[in-house]
Amino acid sequence: MVTFHYNFKITLFSLLCLISFINLGFWQLDRKEEKIALLENDLHFRSQIGSRPEFIDQNRVLSGTPLILQGTFDDRVILLLDNRIHKGVVGFEVHQLFHDESALNFIINRGFIPRGRTRSSPLDIPLMHNEMVSIRGHIYKAPKNPYLRKIEKLNYDFPQIVQSIDINILSNELQLGLFPFVVRLQEDQLGALPRSWVVSNMTPEKHQGYALQWFLMALAVFVAWIFFTFRRTNG
Repeated sequence: MVTFHYNFKITLFSLLCLISFINLGFWQLDRKEEKIALLENDLHFRSQIGSRPEFIDQNRVLSGTPLILQGTFDDRVILLLDNRIHKGVVGFEVHQLFHDESALNFIINRGFIPRGRTRSSPLDIPLMHNEMVSIRGHIYKAPKNPYLRKIEKLNYDFPQIVQSIDINILSNELQLGLFPFVVRLQEDQLGALPRSWVVSNMTPEKHQGYALQWFLMALAVFVAWIFFTFRRTNG
């Protein structure tokens, strides 16, 4: 005979785990759809030639939108984004001020340079000598880092090592209007440095796999609850 043995603590614990695991599973499925859309947008943008910045709606522009810029790199303002890794080597990503002929100003991510033996070691940063150039790149909307609490101030001793690139802060510090997003320079362009940028760190398939794991864990919790609640007794 199967009898019902209700245990409030086991039931509550099982219910909380069940809800959490199911929510995490659907969250992973949502992330999967986001990654699919992100990859599709990247393929779409790669097929486009690019637009001049004055024709871009800054309030609606998408990450990955290609741009064509004409102007000069400013060798006086170079920021080194810390803790970057390229092919197992620790270093910096070089972000440099660029003055476009449209009168707009940009922060251009040129790519990676390795760090010296110490943080005070001199770095080999190829300068652009303020020459007029035509370059191509794409807009990069960096995700916000919730662990960065400190607002960095410029010390105007360039190149300066920074932990993050905040366009609003840079604009105020430099007293210069800046395009609201970083532009990543294409790897075949003048001034480009090595890079290992990826559209997404995790494939849609991995998100689907994680979702399946969460759903299986939810099923395991439900089966365990059934086992402890409905028991077979003799007679």
